[in-house]
Parts: sequence; C-alpha cells; structure tokens
Amino acid sequence: MFRRALGMLAATSVAASVALTASPSIASTGGAGGAFTDRTFQSFTASNGLSSKYHVYAEGIATDKPVGIMLQFHGDGAYEFQNPSSSYSLGGSDGIVAQAREHGMITVPVLSPDKAGSITWWEDGAKNATFVSDLLNQLYSQYNIDKERVWLVGYSGGSQFITQYFMPKHSSMIDGGGSVVFGGGGSPRVAATTADAGLTADFPMHWYTGQNDNGSYNALRDAQSGSSWYQGQGFTTSLESPAGVDHNLSGTFGTVVGQQLDAHDGGPTTGGTTAPAPAPAPAPAPAPAPAPSDGGAEPTTGSSAPKGGAPATPAPTTPATPAQPATPAPAPPVTAPAEQPAAEHAVTVTKRGAKLTIDTPKGSGRLVFRVSKKPITGHGGWYKYTGRTGEGVKLEIRRALTPGTEYYYQVEQGKDRTVLATGTFTTKG
Repeated sequence: MFRRALGMLAATSVAASVALTASPSIASTGGAGGAFTDRTFQSFTASNGLSSKYHVYAEGIATDKPVGIMLQFHGDGAYEFQNPSSSYSLGGSDGIVAQAREHGMITVPVLSPDKAGSITWWEDGAKNATFVSDLLNQLYSQYNIDKERVWLVGYSGGSQFITQYFMPKHSSMIDGGGSVVFGGGGSPRVAATTADAGLTADFPMHWYTGQNDNGSYNALRDAQSGSSWYQGQGFTTSLESPAGVDHNLSGTFGTVVGQQLDAHDGGPTTGGTTAPAPAPAPAPAPAPAPAPSDGGAEPTTGSSAPKGGAPATPAPTTPATPAQPATPAPAPPVTAPAEQPAAEHAVTVTKRGAKLTIDTPKGSGRLVFRVSKKPITGHGGWYKYTGRTGEGVKLEIRRALTPGTEYYYQVEQGKDRTVLATGTFTTKG
C-alpha cells in the first residue's frame, strides 16, 4: 500500500482499505481464432443475404486481455473505406486507426452493402443495421472483445446510420464504450428499443458538426436533433459545433476521436501499460476535392437532392434544439453508501488532465474515475474506467480539463457504483 500526496489534492479521506463485495468482471465475448494482423477488403454475408467488405486493423494489439473494438462507417460514396491509408480519415499517424491502436482497440471500417448508385448507409438503413449486427457477432466470436469498450464512429451518412438505425435497434449488443459522429447524426427513423440503464451511463455520445454545415443537407440540424433525442433517453451527450466549419472535415476525424478516447476510454494507455506504436501507414492518397458530400437521410416525397445526389433531410417534426454545450448532461443521481471509508489513493494533475492511482482488492469490479466542475450527483462529467484491480491501479483523464480550474472527483466501483473516494483538485495554471 502507498501513501502519497501528489499535485494539488484535497481528498476527503485516504486512510483505510475498503472491504467490498466482489462484482462481476467486465463482460467479454470469449472469442478466439481471429488473426491479430491488418487485413483489408474482407468479405462477409449476413443472415438477411446482404454482403459487403470490411477492413481489420489488429496488428500490435495486446492479446493477454479482452480488447476494445471500433467500428467505422463511411460517408456517401465510401471514400474513406476505398482509401484507408489516406490521412483524410483512417490513415496516417493521427488517423482513426492510429488513435484506436494506441488505446488497444481493433479498428473495423465497414463498407455498406448498398449496390445501387452512390454507396450509402442510410438507404435501407434497417436492413444494413442487421448486416452490421451479424458482422459484429462474427467479430465477437473471433476475438475476445470487451463489450464495455465498443466504439462506433461515422461520418455524414455513416453518422445517420449509427444514430437513426443501428443504435435504436441493436444497442443491446453493447455494454459500454461510446460513439463519435461527424457531420450529422439525427434522431431515430425506426422504432427504438429502450436502452439498458447500464449502457446509457457508460456510452458517451459525441457529435462534431460545424456551424456552417447547414446547406442543402442541414447536418447541423440533424446533429442538434440527434444529440437532444439521445440525451432525453439518458445518454451522456455532447455537441461540438466549431465556428467556420462546414461539411469538409478532412484531417479532423482522428484528432476528435483521439480526444474522446482520451477522455472516456479505459484502454491500455490509462492502465499503466504502453500501447504499441501505430503501424506505419502507406503514403496518404490525396484527400478528395471537395470532400465527400452526402445527405445521409432517407428521401421523402417532395424532397430535393442536394449537390452530390443525396436527398435532403426533412425538417424534424419538433423545432430544432439549440446546440448543446460540450459538457455532458447530468443523469439520475448515484447515492453513495453512508460512512463508506475511502480507498487509499492519490491524484496527480497537469494543466489539462488528472491521473488517479488507487489500491482496491483484486477481483472487486470495474473502477470509474469521474471528474466534474460541479459536485458530482450523477453520471455526468469526464470519466475513465478499467477492469483492473489490485494495488497501484491507474486511470488518467488527458487533454480534457481547463488549466487553473478546480474540479470535483469521485471514484466508483462495481455495477452498483459503490463510491470509494471523493475529493477536489485544481489543475495547473
């Protein structure tokens, strides 16, 4: 056991070890047989007869524990999928694949089964969602996937697919992780099943759509509508709408995905191990000029097609919700047990981050390190989690906090979210 007071820490108490009732460990699929190599243009046929291709980027991912997985869904025309080495989205040292690999995640970009005209995800979205659910089940059987580290990333029509079709019908396949959707991501177009409360608490959803992305296809309106709807279902949502940014997001994807992983993922970079360096990427192909332009919404009677051939999204049936702030909205409160002794721990701080080091009994359940500018009463704020237990477990929130600012923190464990420790700290100025 250790006793350290590092950084600017004001913990409520750090004196005693904690006796906890063991909680179930992270749910993993137990799959085996999948190759931990990078492979492109793999074929798959689903139970509904749809067939298409997918890439797998698994080189260098540690195999001694369950791994995370990131599914990526292209925009209309599938430029990202057809050019995976381009720094436009997937490729390069700062691309989506490199960011996921750094966090110990397999990346699986998927090509829509659409065979008519421009390749889209939102046309026959419900059938395409079945295709993806079958593919994900196959990946679950081939790799030992941590179902609490499943991430969904999409652009434009791919974003629409995630929020309008896949999540509403197939969220039960996922226990946690998160989503990052760019240039769209509207409210559901199919009857949505109620998401499990455990998922809504552990699946932060981030929208990134520029203030100027409101042309013939109004992606900003869809992002506002979608983030508002999911927030209403209990998910932690955030909407980032940078000024002067339109539908061309070339080179932006990996950076934003990396920021969300740093803030919320509990992978190797937060657990004290060193992630493998990204595999060298081939020279990037030229980025599209202009960037892929797609509507990503189903056509309706009387709708006009924007430039690029994709139908415009009809206005939401309810007025568009104003852009939400980047700070996640609070969820129902979590009640801490009375007189719960604090686990022995320490928090160190940087200008934009904080690292927790804590001792807990082995096998005592998943740890969550939660940070907020306000007293913590629910599931909001920034957080990281891990299934590791024992002495010296580390969890770090990076590049997410404001310099010179006081924050509250809380350490939770197990599915019942037993509060192990609380306190405050101030980031460096």
